[in-house]
Amino acid sequence: MFLSLPYTLMGDIRCGFCGKTPVPYPLSTSPNCGDQAYKIKCDPKTSTLYLDSKAGLPYVITSINSKAQRMVIRPPDVIPDTCFSQDFKSEGFSIDDALPFNITSSNTILLLNCTDNMLHLQVPINCSANCLCHAYINNTPSAAACRKQSLCCSFRTGGSQNAYIIRVHVNGCMGYQSYVNLDPGLPFAKWPAPGLELMWATPPEPPCKTQLDCRDLPFSKCSPDPSNAGQKRCLCKKGRYWDPASGYCQKCRRGTGCKYHKNQTPAIGSSVGVLVLLALTGFLVYRQRKYMKETARKTLIREREEILNANPSGKSAKIFSGKEIKKATSDFSIENVLGSGGFGEVFKGILDDGTAIAVKRAKPGNAKGTAQVLNEVRILCQVNHRSLVRLLGCCVELQQPLLIYEYVANGTLFDHLHRSDMRKRSPLSWLRRLLIAHQTADGLAYLHSSAVPPIYHRDVKTSNILLDENLDAKVSDFGLSRLVELSEQDCTHINTSAQGTLGYLDPEYYLNLQLTDRSDVYSFGVVLLELLTSKKAIDFNRDEESVNLVVYMKRIFNEERIMTVIDPMLKEGASQVELETMKAIGDLAAACLDERRQNRPSMKEVADEIECVISIITDHSASDRPLMNGSDLCWNHVTNARAMESSNLLHGRCVGPVQNFKSFAYRTAIPPEEHAAASDKVAVTCV
Repeated sequence: MFLSLPYTLMGDIRCGFCGKTPVPYPLSTSPNCGDQAYKIKCDPKTSTLYLDSKAGLPYVITSINSKAQRMVIRPPDVIPDTCFSQDFKSEGFSIDDALPFNITSSNTILLLNCTDNMLHLQVPINCSANCLCHAYINNTPSAAACRKQSLCCSFRTGGSQNAYIIRVHVNGCMGYQSYVNLDPGLPFAKWPAPGLELMWATPPEPPCKTQLDCRDLPFSKCSPDPSNAGQKRCLCKKGRYWDPASGYCQKCRRGTGCKYHKNQTPAIGSSVGVLVLLALTGFLVYRQRKYMKETARKTLIREREEILNANPSGKSAKIFSGKEIKKATSDFSIENVLGSGGFGEVFKGILDDGTAIAVKRAKPGNAKGTAQVLNEVRILCQVNHRSLVRLLGCCVELQQPLLIYEYVANGTLFDHLHRSDMRKRSPLSWLRRLLIAHQTADGLAYLHSSAVPPIYHRDVKTSNILLDENLDAKVSDFGLSRLVELSEQDCTHINTSAQGTLGYLDPEYYLNLQLTDRSDVYSFGVVLLELLTSKKAIDFNRDEESVNLVVYMKRIFNEERIMTVIDPMLKEGASQVELETMKAIGDLAAACLDERRQNRPSMKEVADEIECVISIITDHSASDRPLMNGSDLCWNHVTNARAMESSNLLHGRCVGPVQNFKSFAYRTAIPPEEHAAASDKVAVTCV
């Protein structure tokens, strides 16, 4: 009965009904009712309410609780025979943070088809075997495809004012489902229907220009908004107060907190005293807050410096001031953004001495991104190699720590292989691709074999390989890299969670969380495939069975059709020598991608193999005869000592022996009748 009175009196300020569903104030289904900041849609044909996401996708509103200022929307289903949400292309559900809506803390989100690059929400994520997502997958026919995926997770939303997004992405989770107020102890049969609960902010009084605009809000007067200069609102008259839940000027009752205006003239002296007291109190509060803020800032800087200095080499990075970096990047101008990712953003800058720099900054509030930036500084302080991006220093005094490194002018290998404008403007020849592959492999081999302690990169991919003005490669982005302590070097390291990028992840690492240098070798094998084919590691524009490049190429290898998928730009005008070496690199990639890591070559062996292939091309540049004998493939470069060294490398205590490991280029080039004769040789690097 309480709500029926405002409905009767309010007229057009409420939007009435959508079918049989009342639309409470401030929700608005047309320009003539409700508050326009709270827009939703009503389909009169189906009597269905919708809320549009930031991407413009409509989500069905299944229920509205006006007193609690909450609504529930229906999450998207999983696309049949896949484990992708229907809103995958728009990267999940998100709300414009300028709107008065956000996700409540009542939701349990089930994340499906996941890598370890989870949603960037600051909440605990459960990916264990008893996670609720398994109950959903095993009991939902439409999610049957998710049973083939090894990782799913769940988390409870935080309900903060920043909870505007549930993100799905190829580098994170590719599907999701949501339940409101889910009791984890209930069997699946008693779970409620899927839903995602949102709340809306308390609305202010309706805006107005003249008193005529307030005709639908009884007991109100069009008056200046005290909190927004130049804005007018229908403010309740004396003796009434604004009730946002009902959208009505309710009558004041004693004890309700409604202020009564009394025509009393306070003493001037008393007023002055109060003003002085308020001013003094405000000043003291300001000083105290400033002191606490400065203390917290200094503590944060000290903690970050301790983290950076805690490395075995004892080396530390040059410290840049925040003022210096802000000036260099024009205060992080959007025009200077070079790229962005899950960690944050990279900006171009120019120091006072004219040095071009790239500045990596973690996303605000992203603790994981901050940790990755600090980790990258520690890693780069300990390495020095021509094929690794060079660290210039860091800045730790701002809210987000900054990583400053050399500016590499020619973009990423990904851009040159997959962006049509870059391919036309700066095509990469086969020899240049081999040089890039060798430089990358050489840099990774340095991390694995020469750095002390060894370092595993863990995120090798074409977008992390930068090209300088000479198109020479520099490996970048060490945010996920890990120092391997001496106690771990003899055995596989067990990691708590897989990290990396979908399409490049070592399947053994992904499934067993066992980290070795051969995980980087696997990722590099994917890079070799991209260099050969100019196809992306993951591409949803390909057929469903060919989305993953490795899966697609293994089928090609089994059918011995490697030359049919080589980048046409490479085959056009290629010599017989170049075509043969393309096959050889295809075999090398296949070896790197062996599902059993103990069968993969080391990074050093890969680098030597590519170096040998490069020498073949340069040595045969004046001829076009096919490679048909061992002497063409560096037989003279192999010594007994090197064979023994490689044999030791391949028989590590925790890795196990590798049987009949052959030189990939040699295996490709020699005639079949010579295979048997070669089978008893110790084939290392470039035999």
